[in-house]
Parts: sequence; C-alpha cells; structure tokens
Amino acid sequence: MFYQLKIAETKDVERLTMFVEKAGISSEGITNLIDYFVLMENGENEIVACIGVEPVKNTGLLRSLVVSDKLKQAHIVTLFQSIQTLSEKRGITDLFLVTNKEASVQFLSLMGFQKLKADLVPSEMLSIDHMKDSLEDPNAKVMVKSS
Repeated sequence: MFYQLKIAETKDVERLTMFVEKAGISSEGITNLIDYFVLMENGENEIVACIGVEPVKNTGLLRSLVVSDKLKQAHIVTLFQSIQTLSEKRGITDLFLVTNKEASVQFLSLMGFQKLKADLVPSEMLSIDHMKDSLEDPNAKVMVKSS
C-alpha cells in the first residue's frame, strides 16, 4: 500500500478532528495548531496516521499520535522523523512527550528520546493543559529529545 506524508492545512481540520476523536483522543486545539500536524494518508487520501506538536517558545509537546493498525513500525518511524523535521524548521529545539505505555518508552528511546523525571519538566511545558492532564496518570512517563 502506498502512503504519503503532508503537513496539515486548514482544509484538513474537520477530517483530522474526526480521525483523532474516533481513536478516543482529545481533538482540543487542533484548529489552532493545524499547521503543526503531520498526516499520513493512503492512496485514497484517507488519514491513516497523524502526530502534532503544541509549541511553547522553543519547546514543543508531541500530541495526538494516532496510528492505524495497518501500518508497520517503519511508517511510524517516518512519521516521527517528519514531525521532528517540521519542529526544527519552526524553531523548536526540545520535543517533549508523555506516555503511559512501557512498550512506547523502548521504541521512543530508539528514536532518540530520553526519560525525564516529571519534576524536571520546564514550567512552560506545564502551561499546556494536555501536559498537566497527562501527568496526573500515575504511570505517566515524560520523555524529551533535544535537537
């Protein structure tokens, strides 16, 4: 199957919102952050994966990772590489994320992310509601990658 990546545009807001909500993920803020999302589409232009970054100064929080079960790990790696490239082009030097899955930690470590103690998260990241909410999970693990 053929897949292509693209930076989301205003015209993608509605279908991206539906894709994310169908996966049970909050779509809050997508409209304002649409050009900070990378989409992966299949040959029929259907979204099969997405990831976004919520910027604060020169840092960003990765969010809204949704991946179709049809994709292979190589597709997910490409998606991560694309959002990292987009972030760098937008002046983001440190990418943060929160996960509650240990299997994700191993994969993300291979992608260059490192665990960070929650009490070392910069205050600007704590200004993001998604970050604060995610840290309420007792299994939450914060990871960071610096460019």
